[in-house]
Amino acid sequence: MKALIKPLLLIIALIIVIIIAFNLHVLAGWGLILVLVGVMLFTSRSSIYALIGSRAFAKGEMQKALVWYKKAFTSKPCPDKHRIGYGYLLMRSGDPVQAEQVLGQLIKATKSRDTRVQAQCNLATAYWLQGKKSEGLILLEQVFEEYKNTLVYGNLGYFKILHGDLNEALAFNLEAYTYNEGDLTILDNLALNYHLLGQADEAQPLFEKLMLKTPKYAEPYYYYSQNLQQQGKREEAIEQINVALKKELSFVTPITRSQIEQEAEELNKEELNKVEKITLGKG
Repeated sequence: MKALIKPLLLIIALIIVIIIAFNLHVLAGWGLILVLVGVMLFTSRSSIYALIGSRAFAKGEMQKALVWYKKAFTSKPCPDKHRIGYGYLLMRSGDPVQAEQVLGQLIKATKSRDTRVQAQCNLATAYWLQGKKSEGLILLEQVFEEYKNTLVYGNLGYFKILHGDLNEALAFNLEAYTYNEGDLTILDNLALNYHLLGQADEAQPLFEKLMLKTPKYAEPYYYYSQNLQQQGKREEAIEQINVALKKELSFVTPITRSQIEQEAEELNKEELNKVEKITLGKG
């Protein structure tokens, strides 16, 4: 309630000033309004630039998005959320070094704990993309000691899987699932964790639940296809690998596009050969 009092008093004061200006002269009133609008546009230009950049990113125009987010970043004042957005775009465009600088500056400057945590999670990703995997994992573990939320559980759970200690990762991802079983990233992590441990039966219901959320990236479909193959469900596996072919890879991933293409080719070829044998047999 107290946070609303100051902006409310400011609005009232502006209204009073505008009324006084109009009483003095109509042109004075309109002139004051134009000045106030100009000031508002100037002080909010960072958000305007970021909005244009976000729309460009949504259209897949990465370079255009970067240009506008850089404008937002260099405009003062620049809200923390736009600085995080700029760092994220830098990583997506293949410049994690510059992203590290942007996010590092934000972590030192921000007074918001939530902003700091989000920036630290992104910074850990920037480390990982530079090959500094241990630094990324350690940073997330330090964040987790101080602050536990869905974002941290999801990011750290995935990093633990990528780091290779699958049993340690499983204990953590089970804890994360208890914390928020409805989160897509946490659910994805646990399904993947079980799959990589060779526990296909445990992974299967989690993958099924995950597919209901229609994951954006290719990896869940790729791993689900593998899990289905382990259970002898080849037709379903082919269906999932073909979906993976149509999806983009996330930018923190241990697999490549060629791996997906190769596996899809092999599965589809096997299915085609199977159909041909059946056809010839009938002939």
